[in-house]
Amino acid sequence: MTLQHAIATLASGSILSCPPDTPVSVAARMMLEACCGSIVVMDAAGKALGIWTESDALKMDMACRADLLQPVSGVMSAPVYTLDADLSTHEAAVFFRQKQIRHVLLTRADAYVGIVSASDIVSRQGCEVFLRCTRLESLPLAPLATVPARASLSEALHTLRHTRSDALAIDYGDDSWGILTLRDVLRLVACMHDDVAVSQVCSYPMRSVSVSTSLLAVRQQLLKQKTRHLGVTAADGRLQAIVGMVDILYSIEYEFMSELKQALQERDEALLRSRQSLLLAEKVFDAAQDGIVVTDPAGVIQHVNAAFSQITGYSREEVLGNTPAMLNSGRQSSEFYRQFWDTLKTEGSWQGELINRRKNGVLYSEHLSISAIRAPDGSVQHYVGVFSDLTQRKLAEQRMHYLANHDALTGLFNRTLFGEHVVDAVLRSKETGMRFALLYLNLDRFKLINDTLGHQVGDALLREIANKLKILLPERACIARLAGDEFGILHEDVGSIGVIAAQVQQMLEKLTGEMQVEGNTLFVTASIGIALYPNDGLAASELLLNADAAMHRAKGRGKNTFQFYTTDMNTRAMKRLEMEFALHRALERQELDVYYQPKVDLESGRCCGAEALVRWFHPEMGTVSPADFIPLAEETGLIAPIGEWVLRTACLQAAQWLEQGLFSGRLAVNLSGRQFGAGNIVSVVRQILDETGLPASHLELEITESTAMDGDSDVLGQLVRLKALGISLAIDDFGTGYSSLAYLKKLPVSVVKIDQSFIKTLHQDADDAAITIAIISMAHSLGLDIVAEGVELEAHRAFLLQHGCRTAQGYLFSRPLPGRALENWLSGVAAMPV
Repeated sequence: MTLQHAIATLASGSILSCPPDTPVSVAARMMLEACCGSIVVMDAAGKALGIWTESDALKMDMACRADLLQPVSGVMSAPVYTLDADLSTHEAAVFFRQKQIRHVLLTRADAYVGIVSASDIVSRQGCEVFLRCTRLESLPLAPLATVPARASLSEALHTLRHTRSDALAIDYGDDSWGILTLRDVLRLVACMHDDVAVSQVCSYPMRSVSVSTSLLAVRQQLLKQKTRHLGVTAADGRLQAIVGMVDILYSIEYEFMSELKQALQERDEALLRSRQSLLLAEKVFDAAQDGIVVTDPAGVIQHVNAAFSQITGYSREEVLGNTPAMLNSGRQSSEFYRQFWDTLKTEGSWQGELINRRKNGVLYSEHLSISAIRAPDGSVQHYVGVFSDLTQRKLAEQRMHYLANHDALTGLFNRTLFGEHVVDAVLRSKETGMRFALLYLNLDRFKLINDTLGHQVGDALLREIANKLKILLPERACIARLAGDEFGILHEDVGSIGVIAAQVQQMLEKLTGEMQVEGNTLFVTASIGIALYPNDGLAASELLLNADAAMHRAKGRGKNTFQFYTTDMNTRAMKRLEMEFALHRALERQELDVYYQPKVDLESGRCCGAEALVRWFHPEMGTVSPADFIPLAEETGLIAPIGEWVLRTACLQAAQWLEQGLFSGRLAVNLSGRQFGAGNIVSVVRQILDETGLPASHLELEITESTAMDGDSDVLGQLVRLKALGISLAIDDFGTGYSSLAYLKKLPVSVVKIDQSFIKTLHQDADDAAITIAIISMAHSLGLDIVAEGVELEAHRAFLLQHGCRTAQGYLFSRPLPGRALENWLSGVAAMPV
């Protein structure tokens, strides 16, 4: 039976551990990197002092950095429970339930040999019948724990603790839900996240299944989606509960164990009743899926069941009167069998794995359990052996081990196995003093290939690159696919930096060039980052991180090149990370402000509109340049809430100025391509106009050429609907993108803005002057209004007026001003309508 296997067969031999002085946040980061639910705290001698788990992470005070930086020894659970690695999984399952724990260390001969969790035990049991026949609605699911999306992270964590839940539902108020799990809490501890709205850190949307779904289908969904929790919806679509793998399998485990215990008890009772006649056990034998053999005290076979014949290939008649030695494969030594018989005679039972030979000569692995059947006087009357064929399981385990350590697409090592090789290289290098190089290779423009030609072509290209790397690199080099189009290469015992550079340059040259993939001609280049041991790090994780940073620097230098790691790379990366965290909080902390740059009529000098521009004033970093934080907001997706806030703030300000009679032109607000990608920009703009009371005719929305040309986000359709609201639309920074004039004619825009890069030197540069004249002429021919940006000199104003551009903005007239300062400026300038 499956539950009778030794617990060691289910365990992970790799024990994630850390010293007792490791900060809590660092321990959490180590668990995340290892995809592990626990970390064992060990002293210098390798003795387990305690254990810290995802559940313990929930106890941390996220608002207290000192709490997150304290040594893990102060918050670990102790002592660490241990089990003999040779105990059966049945005994281990009973121990887990009695102690109410989820992790235990396995020992053999006073040494730690692995770690096993409750999930490891229950997920490996043959309970498909129960899973298939049982539906979610039959489980006693825990009440749904929930908080609104606007709730703070601290409130969400309090609810998780109070309800003792593994996951929390985040209510967005529009019948959509997010989810916050213990793994998310671990990630927050690792990055020492500040208290923010829970909607900023939860996973969204929550995946869910119907309450009528079978548990087998639920488990398949959890494994397929690589998640540990799913929402459970009622028949009316209402979220009813959250269910996880452990919830399901523990329920089934209890039922399965109860029935199996009863079945084993019945079998034992039947065997006892059959002491006088083994014929009484015939039905039990024939129904059993495991092979059963009954011998006399001398080991002579007296009876076998049908499963015995199916597994071994020998019929009942062929084995009666013989001993099980006829199955001997020769793989076990005589010493093995001597100990086997000594144990059986002294203890009355033996169990373990061995290799036997079928009738056709094929070897197979089996798990054998033998018990002595004794007479009332204590003498042995029979031996009963029960065995199961482990061949398929062994093959499956080998396959699972391969898949767990190799990339399924390319056959290369995956990140896990590669990391182990790097760790081993570090250990060897510490002993030998040799240094090694860690290369992080990333294909240039791979996303473009994937998006335009499809994932089939992208996958085929990755396989081709993997094959090329195997050919180009020496046999001793370790190659892995780390993720997506990223590859790791480990070069041990390398020469000087010059030699390494020459080797990498040669590899780049051989990788670069045209490749035929799935009938497509692709031009392939790559960027490579290099970290050296011990110069650039003493730990595997540090080297991987630094090689990655060097690779990104290589991409920043123009791609198709390589870059050695330098210490300032992490400084810039940390600065960018700090800025990203700060930007997440900028809105709620009211650090953003809207400035306004007036647009003027070049003939009269009077104000005829303004452009709203966002500014960020951080209490520590000071004034942050839009050139720094706007691209970051675009990349992280924060541009959507920031853009909506800017639009609402600017419209409210413009409505007030209109009411005061200070302003009667159009207020221009920039829209990001990300806002169009969300698909709801029309409804957002309509709602803001309704809330602020600003007439649509006084609002002008600016988009860039690249946004206008984005066919994937249905920008044209959304622009048409915005135009229908009565809003004016403008193309910003015209001339710097890749507009098609044919496409430009289709856009419902009424304004073209000439980019300041052309205006800045048009009084000196004939090319810029010619481009500016061409843009003005084109706009006139299409019936579009023209606004020139960056007008700083009187010569600019005169040139633009001479060639037909009447409206401009720039330092010649005014810098961008806060709202109150612009009011003062407007008070001194006669406002006129457009």
